[in-house]
Amino acid sequence: MTAGETFEVRFRAGGRRRAGNPYQFNGKGSVTIEPDFLVLRGTRYRNLRAAEPEEHRLKMVDIVNVRSDGKEVEFEVVGVERDQTVAFDVPDEVNAWRIFELLPVRQTEEFRIAQSDRETFHDRIDHWTPRTPVIWALLAMNILVFVLMSLSSSGDGSAAAESMKLVRWGSNAGPLTLHGQPWRLVTSMFVHGGLLHILFNMFALWQVGRLVERMFGSARFLALYMIAGVCGSLASVLWNPHVNSVGASGAIFGIIGGLLAFMQRPDSGVPATIVRDLRGSLGGFLMFNIAAGLVYPHTDNAAHIGGLAGGYLAGLLLARSLYVPDQRR
Repeated sequence: MTAGETFEVRFRAGGRRRAGNPYQFNGKGSVTIEPDFLVLRGTRYRNLRAAEPEEHRLKMVDIVNVRSDGKEVEFEVVGVERDQTVAFDVPDEVNAWRIFELLPVRQTEEFRIAQSDRETFHDRIDHWTPRTPVIWALLAMNILVFVLMSLSSSGDGSAAAESMKLVRWGSNAGPLTLHGQPWRLVTSMFVHGGLLHILFNMFALWQVGRLVERMFGSARFLALYMIAGVCGSLASVLWNPHVNSVGASGAIFGIIGGLLAFMQRPDSGVPATIVRDLRGSLGGFLMFNIAAGLVYPHTDNAAHIGGLAGGYLAGLLLARSLYVPDQRR
């Protein structure tokens, strides 16, 4: 047996957005790279059975489409019953890059096009908006309001007292919003009703907001966020005039709507592969959250749909082309 280079790695189960491995490896393991084989060693976990160490030898000629992103290495294996994807994390970027260098450079045409599209897309958004100050300011503002609310008194702690506390901090309280206090359409976007509420909204905002700000530009993104949030608040109070609604979810749905509108622009500069990937992930997110809103009674689906529609319309007006001057193709 020919000796090769061995690297410690960590296998993962995988998920919707991150590849795993077909061998059910999870946790610490190793890879050994020989001239003709790649040897994977890991621990296989099974339901109601003891974990078992296993080894799999892959032919180098069957490995294609290798990529490395930071400490992650991913590749595909062809020539088996079905194409398989293997991914793992490496403790440091130096070893991740070394593994990448030692693995075959063969690429399928589909993978080559997708990689080229990703590089082009990131080059374009790097050119136009290298930083995202607005998303961090919005996160800070929402969190600051929540912290200040948490430190303030809420009376006897009853549900009625908590509701009145939200009103004092600017919730979208229908009778007040519709009778002389329209500013609540804006302030309610920065008020949240509990820890889980703000954690979920801020995570969603952080996940999608960074990309959307870079695509629209900071000033346009802020305009998109505010227009969508107000549209969500307005839809909420018009659908239920007695509502007492809070949260950034209408604005978050709105920036997703804006992103969908952006990709409709004929000269958007967003490559076809990126459009396909984004539509797939956004479609799943929207369907899940709207369906969840029909199940959970306290979810304000009117704000979600209103924000989505408002964001889409605003996105049609605010979207710009990402083509870099003199580099259109």
